Amino acid sequence: MRRSPKGDEVTVSSLIPLLALGLPLFLGCKDKGGDSGTLDTDTDTDTDTSTDSGGDGLDRITVLHTNDWQSHMLGFGPNAEYTPDSTGDDPTYGGLARIKTLADEIRGASTHPVLMFDGGDWMAGDLFQLLGPTDAAELQAMQLIGYDAITLGNHEFDWGPDVLGQIIAAGDAAGVDVPILGTNTVPDTADGGDDLLEALFDSGRIEETRVITLDNGVTVGLFGLVGDEAGGLAPAAVPTTFAPAIDTATDAVAGLKAQGVDIIIALTHNGVTDDPSTSPDELLAAAVPDIDLIVGGHSHTPLFEPRVVGDTVIVQAGSHTRYMGELGLVRDGDGWSVESYELHEIDDTIAGDPDVTALIDGFIAELEAGPLTALGFDFAEPIVAVPGDLPYDSCVETAIGNYVTDAYRSALLAVPGLDPVDVAFETQGVIRDGLLHGNGGVQAFSDLFRVLPLGAGDDSRPGYPLVGFYVTGAELADACEVTVSVSPFFGCNYFVEHSGMRCSVQMLNTPFNRVEKVELLQDDAWVQIDTSAGATELYHVAVDSYTASLMYTLEGLTSGLLVITPKDSAGIPMSDLADAVIDADPDTAGVQELKLWEALVDYGRSMPDTDDDGLPDLDERYLAPDGRLVGFDD
Repeated sequence: MRRSPKGDEVTVSSLIPLLALGLPLFLGCKDKGGDSGTLDTDTDTDTDTSTDSGGDGLDRITVLHTNDWQSHMLGFGPNAEYTPDSTGDDPTYGGLARIKTLADEIRGASTHPVLMFDGGDWMAGDLFQLLGPTDAAELQAMQLIGYDAITLGNHEFDWGPDVLGQIIAAGDAAGVDVPILGTNTVPDTADGGDDLLEALFDSGRIEETRVITLDNGVTVGLFGLVGDEAGGLAPAAVPTTFAPAIDTATDAVAGLKAQGVDIIIALTHNGVTDDPSTSPDELLAAAVPDIDLIVGGHSHTPLFEPRVVGDTVIVQAGSHTRYMGELGLVRDGDGWSVESYELHEIDDTIAGDPDVTALIDGFIAELEAGPLTALGFDFAEPIVAVPGDLPYDSCVETAIGNYVTDAYRSALLAVPGLDPVDVAFETQGVIRDGLLHGNGGVQAFSDLFRVLPLGAGDDSRPGYPLVGFYVTGAELADACEVTVSVSPFFGCNYFVEHSGMRCSVQMLNTPFNRVEKVELLQDDAWVQIDTSAGATELYHVAVDSYTASLMYTLEGLTSGLLVITPKDSAGIPMSDLADAVIDADPDTAGVQELKLWEALVDYGRSMPDTDDDGLPDLDERYLAPDGRLVGFDD
């Protein structure tokens, strides 16, 4: 049994994540006026449940689905070029206003019930996340679009469970009542660190299962899961934990079957892979065969055709609002089968819904008046022009990864008194987006921020800070080995991009023995270093604080085959990475954290203005990877 909720009690510890976001504590909702981004609470969000008129007497439902919004309300592409009020005049993809238009068209044309679900990670990835505890911008948008249920993902916990509780409470105060499913999310009844989230479970605001009865008599049983791997990527969720997904699903399905529901739908933040033997949602379907439909998320996979395991249908719609799925199911006898499916690309052929556009415009105004003022930027402030696309790809060296890690090294060169940094690292799990040229190539602050939007440090600004420490040559080789030996088994979040270093590998070798040579860039030349176990020379490296914290788990993850121990300049292991946070201005009291997005912006601004238009132009060498990982694709 969960503890009784403690109401609105707020402790100093519960304020820390909010202070790290640079946002005030706010459990209610401001009186913002007409253009403030506040949701019209009279919006009708009832499920469209018109009776089937197929003429054959069979029950039908349509399921619309999205996942991994990650706060991308304006979609994919330069934000300044996004024009939802018109069609045929911009190259951007995605956007919530367009999704609302398409969803309403499908609802209006259907002769049977239409449901809409989301597979989690609706938070964290764009500037709109900064309005979470005060406005719950994402939840307000979901209410207006008309979602019937959503589940939680790992990024909903990026700022801790009580901040998630604050976000949901802010949404409720703004009139949001979209059902939220958290079947395997387990607040700690003995720890006050997640009491605000716990209270939402105790009150029933977050549900373990839900049953919807449609007008055609079909009863829909729902539950929602954070997958095991996804839960492992949510260290800030502590003290909240996640029960094993398959065990939880087994119990949830048994309970829903006991209630006699006609169809069981799992909303999962679990993911799929190309290999069915490692694909989490496919393994779930095989282990719990009475699930009729899995609406998935987490792996950002656009499934253009449903996957089917036994009698279970699996769908997923990519990420960042670029796609919306439309699945038609028909019941024939005791089971359900796919009658139609389309993964709609959300593009400039779809005019945006004006009410959603107005809501988002209000949120931008809120950002301009609050968090962005504190950061010293405007939402649409031009920073740099790119000569082409720097796409976000997975499990390969990328141009955006080269730009990011070069930006880190460049920023650290400007820090007074800091020892030169030999190598800068970043994992693809922290790089969240690329940069798209669009029509003009101009990248605004909002475009650059969403490349590196995650986390918080100990100051009053959002974003992970850069940390610096020392490692040996053998440990640099181990960092390369993470990419070539760990990421193929554990996913692209473990693929390490780097600057100042070149790794030569042989993929035919056994795992954990694939790195053959490591070179460092010294005086514009590649110089091979000693990576033997006995080599004692130390090298100064920089990485974000989150990835640095994972260094201590690498030995356990690889059963001791890979070990990277952060050390100080004297070679003494560091027990507290707070001591490794780089102080960008040592002459000012306290530690002035250097944020990842800040390094990216500063590096863009440092580029020359090659066409004399008053805007820096990114070097064309960043249009393609430059071979920092040799032999990986051979």
